[in-house]
Amino acid sequence: MLRSIRTRLRDWIVVADPEERIEGSGEAIADPQHRRSPAATRELDRLRAAHNDHRDDRE
Repeated sequence: MLRSIRTRLRDWIVVADPEERIEGSGEAIADPQHRRSPAATRELDRLRAAHNDHRDDRE
């Protein structure tokens, strides 16, 4: 019984083809909130300003 559990667990964890593994730089992945590109940050700032202007116009 333990042998079958261990076998199932190993088959579940192991990658069949090591070439299919995802390779990365080895650096820690930062919070997505801090990985925005400068263009995305500018667009968010523009949208925030437009939203605030629209809100101010309604008051």
